[in-house]
Amino acid sequence: MATLLEAHGLTKIFPRRQGEIVVLRDCEFTLAPGEAVAVVGPSGSGKSTLLNLLGGLDVPTAGTVRHRGRDLTSATAGELAAWRNRSLGLVFQFHFLLPDFTALENVLLPARMAGRLDEAALARARGLLADMGLAARCDHLPGELSGGEQQRVAVARAFVNRPELVLADEPFGNLDVGKGRELTELLFELRAREGTALVIVTHDRELAGRADHTLRLEAGRLQPVAAA
Repeated sequence: MATLLEAHGLTKIFPRRQGEIVVLRDCEFTLAPGEAVAVVGPSGSGKSTLLNLLGGLDVPTAGTVRHRGRDLTSATAGELAAWRNRSLGLVFQFHFLLPDFTALENVLLPARMAGRLDEAALARARGLLADMGLAARCDHLPGELSGGEQQRVAVARAFVNRPELVLADEPFGNLDVGKGRELTELLFELRAREGTALVIVTHDRELAGRADHTLRLEAGRLQPVAAA
């Protein structure tokens, strides 16, 4: 099976005035195109750090991250930014929408950054918002949307450039159970339709159960979780 993203010997150590904190130690990770992987573990175990390293948002102390064989850990900041814009979608626990931009304009931001702000991008953004149940909310500002609606906009934004991979860090952690389940369904429907690989950090067992595989991060080590 082809490999989309892989990490070998991934280690992250944060220095302190007294000693150091080893967050990740010699972690191995492999993701195939279109595969969905959930990462679970105790709070503070380093799940977000792992996601940041996989997305090129942080630099490992040791080890490598490769996308289709290309070593991302040796890429320049500009090369990483271009790669993220082209190949990666990001969804965080907080939506990070620009408050003075409409829902449609927020979804279009990655297309704008890629220099592809054309009619096709506009149609794509409107279509994604419709998929999210927000066809009538395109011209609303984030402050005019509910928390669940704001997070739906964030999911649409992550998919607008047709990325190969979406990284999601506790994407529905701020929502109530019902809204979280609704958005989980929408996320996985969109992922299946688009053939997008997904890595999702979550405390939600139900959400983790939707993934093809689950990994547990604890004491700096990443281990597979046996299927129930």
